[in-house]
Amino acid sequence: MSIKRSVSLLTAALMIVALISGCGGSGGGAATTAAATDAAAAATTAAPATTAAAAEAATTTAAAAAEATTAAPAATTTAAAAAATTAAATAAAEPATTAAAAQNEPITLQIIGNIGSSSYMVNGIMDNPVALYIREHTGITIDLTMIPDSGDSTNRLNAMIAANDLPDIFINNGGTNQLRNLIDSDLILPLDDLVASHAPNLSADNRMQAMMLQRKMSTPEGNLYLIGLNIGYGDSPAFGPRRGFFIRWDLYKQLGYPEITNTLEMCDVLAAMCELEPLNKNGQKMYAAAVWNNAFNDAAFQPQALMMGYATGPSNMLYIDIETNEIFLDNPLKERDSFIWESLRWCNKLNQMGLFDPDSYTQTYQNYQDKTAAGHYMMGALTWSNGTANTAYINDGTPDKQLICLPSSVFGWDKVALYDSIVGGERGWAISRNCKEPERAMQLLDFVSTIEFSLIAHNGVEGLNWTMENGVATPKQEYLDAAKSGDDALTENMLATGARIFRLFTGYAPGTINPADNQTVDMLSSPRELTAMHVDFLNYYGVSDMEEAYTKGMKTYIKNTLFNWGTLPDELITYQTNLTDYINNGYVNCTLAASDEEFFAEQEKFIAGLEPYRIDDIWQAYYDNAISTSHLTQPIVDLLNK
Repeated sequence: MSIKRSVSLLTAALMIVALISGCGGSGGGAATTAAATDAAAAATTAAPATTAAAAEAATTTAAAAAEATTAAPAATTTAAAAAATTAAATAAAEPATTAAAAQNEPITLQIIGNIGSSSYMVNGIMDNPVALYIREHTGITIDLTMIPDSGDSTNRLNAMIAANDLPDIFINNGGTNQLRNLIDSDLILPLDDLVASHAPNLSADNRMQAMMLQRKMSTPEGNLYLIGLNIGYGDSPAFGPRRGFFIRWDLYKQLGYPEITNTLEMCDVLAAMCELEPLNKNGQKMYAAAVWNNAFNDAAFQPQALMMGYATGPSNMLYIDIETNEIFLDNPLKERDSFIWESLRWCNKLNQMGLFDPDSYTQTYQNYQDKTAAGHYMMGALTWSNGTANTAYINDGTPDKQLICLPSSVFGWDKVALYDSIVGGERGWAISRNCKEPERAMQLLDFVSTIEFSLIAHNGVEGLNWTMENGVATPKQEYLDAAKSGDDALTENMLATGARIFRLFTGYAPGTINPADNQTVDMLSSPRELTAMHVDFLNYYGVSDMEEAYTKGMKTYIKNTLFNWGTLPDELITYQTNLTDYINNGYVNCTLAASDEEFFAEQEKFIAGLEPYRIDDIWQAYYDNAISTSHLTQPIVDLLNK
């Protein structure tokens, strides 16, 4: 119970004293003394959240009221009690004011992780307008150490874990094994009590409650150790799935729309495109496609899986039908016709053609992003990277050059994960045992979790990039112009306004609908103006809008799978770690095969080599975890459906 509520109860109790004393007659003194004492006791008992000082003030003042009513004649009792009421309320309110002030006292918290993008993030004290907005409303100054998603970010954090050199708040970027290590080493705090006492927003939001339930499922104890941020939908589906096969539609049109019914035919079309345009604007060789270091999953397997209507589990060794929400009983690493092997097959075919970027095995995620934006690839996998490339083409005066995602129906697939719900949050944030003010750390996580702050995190504070017009958050034209002008202009806007800098450290992902105005929380994620190539795409498939192009003929197009894969038994953890290295090396060897015969030989070698890593035991452990805890997902579904 809040201090404010306690004060109200105390005031009400003393008002009862006043009423009784006014009706007591000559015998009212003793009656009002007892009534005052009982009422004050009831008030302080009913208000456990009241501080000791407030309780003491209440008791002392109640005693004074009792003394006053005993000594005073009945005619003056009411006035005395009323005075006592005012004194009691004032005395009890003082600790409440003090507590509120303490909650917002200036403090600096250290945060490590990717909260936005490494391309424009500066380490140290944050002082952009959104950071200042946080400071104004919470008293918290953020001292950021940026760890990008690519490269050795997990190893960097693991080194901090080994040295117990963790900040106040940090990201869990190493999956369930890293989380297990943090818990077993007692390096992070369980958050259940902190949420109950210091997170009113998290506690009141059904979707955030669902997030916390899912996060609890990931620990054997069922405790909450991570707050998931960026829940909801990552991108507006207006321009295709979050990941997919985005090809240069202008060149596809020039080729006369050759038929594509499978991914190998897609390779032939991409090769023909490269013949039409062998060099990019900088005179560099065009490649059909690429991945980045150890990222076949992100740039090849996931696009294929999502376009086929699958969700995936640990190391892609388990996968789920998004229509039935059932786990398939085979292991795609071992099944020769699985989505993994089909993906590796088309990567290898492009490599045999000399059209798979040879930097794929060493380049970073940022390198891949930059090359996509510079028009190096005929096919891109990521919605956001392709959007950047399309904007760059427009700004270069070549608006017809556009990367557009092929519909799943082209390949004969009848499901697609167009709407990909992130129930547990894209990123999980922990509070370290080293944190001296964990209540304030939770206050910050609670503050940034709201839909209201998400609007600010993605677009900046009201008045800079947007205004509220008739209850609708409306972007200013200069904000839209900056987005259209490309990365440099948008980055300049971000640095000036703070927009998008906290986009990965906020409650809701950009494509999530704000119920207040029925728009996406990121105003730049709302459907944008179609280019001539997008119109041509719609006409070719005979549909009226982009969403229809991707949902037409689909049995389902919503991915909302909920499974708890849990953690592996200690005896399997090392096997899993070594397995990860083995499969990453195997993917490279298969892609580099010089011929079809060599590819299939590498495939057989790869599959045979899985057994020493106890892959069947690992698969079974994850499967058993998921099945044994499946009953725990129903409360999550119920919360999401409210």
